Amino acid sequence: MTRELWRSNVTQLKPYIPGKAIEEVKRELGLEDVIRLASNENPYGPSPKAVEAMQKALLESQLYPEATSGELREKLGALYNLGTDQFLVANGADNIITLVGTAYINPSDEIIYCTPTFAAYETITLLMGGIPVAVPLNEDYTYNLEGILASTNEKTKLIFICNPNNPTGTIVEDDKLEAFLKQVPPHVIVVLDEAYVEFIGREEYRTGVDFVKAGYQVMFIRTFSKLYGLAGTRIGYVAARKEYIEPVQAVREPFAANRMAHAGALAALDDEAYKNKSLQENKREMAKLMKEFQSFGYHVTESYANFLFVDMKEDVIQLSQALMQEGILIRPCAAWGLKTHARITVGTPQQNERLIEALQKVNQKLTTT
Repeated sequence: MTRELWRSNVTQLKPYIPGKAIEEVKRELGLEDVIRLASNENPYGPSPKAVEAMQKALLESQLYPEATSGELREKLGALYNLGTDQFLVANGADNIITLVGTAYINPSDEIIYCTPTFAAYETITLLMGGIPVAVPLNEDYTYNLEGILASTNEKTKLIFICNPNNPTGTIVEDDKLEAFLKQVPPHVIVVLDEAYVEFIGREEYRTGVDFVKAGYQVMFIRTFSKLYGLAGTRIGYVAARKEYIEPVQAVREPFAANRMAHAGALAALDDEAYKNKSLQENKREMAKLMKEFQSFGYHVTESYANFLFVDMKEDVIQLSQALMQEGILIRPCAAWGLKTHARITVGTPQQNERLIEALQKVNQKLTTT
């Protein structure tokens, strides 16, 4: 009887299952030390300047946050040379995706994305009564832009492009993306999910900022969860033409970004040295991990994010469970239908060394049983 009371669209949804929490694994397995390389968090944590700013903000936590995140929008506008009114700040990139979908998707609208990719695009589409159109990635796990264009019609409302893509870490070449944008019909908005964009590391590579300035019908979403190490505070933003932001603002919660997160984000943007250090460490450690994984006979897709998409050539569920017993958490990609693939966050040198040691131990066990 209770299920009959549900909103009908909710019955189509699959709850998002995040990577296991460290606390949960410690409790279940009685472990003292657990490393999570499953959720693409910054293993070095946030900038000390961000921590200090959040501690100060905590002393004023009895006060509601400034509702529009005006100071952060001003800083972002100056950083990207866009108008303050072209930005909207909210409770992380996934919340932004929900707000964009709520603002734009009508029943029977078609929403296109490639698969495998971030599950939030399908979730908000189904919740709003839209029709998800999932186009398979190319064979090299890049976004299939030709397939997306072939699937576009008069019912299409939004196209989501995750760039770099989660879980594959692949990117769309910017010249191909611009050629694609030129062919998108004027009634369709392209939403670029750029949660990992800072890790691309290519000079002259054009991103959502450039395409918004060029006048394309584009919105780009970014987050402070990944590079800036503020995943626990939940803060992200979307930028586009002012008229594209207006309906998203209309559905945004009154206080969509908390006071501590806002303070941390402002300080994180100012700490350029810490950001660059995180990027350098990620690049160096990623190269080491790729070499180690290849020595195991694994196939590793070239990644432009802070994680690796690894074909481990065996049942990854069994392997990940064995690694969990060793206190190492990775993300199996079985939920995307990829039974031998895992998404593995690039950790600190010590964490990565421990992962390799655990893999050697686990592989030896699995081959002798």
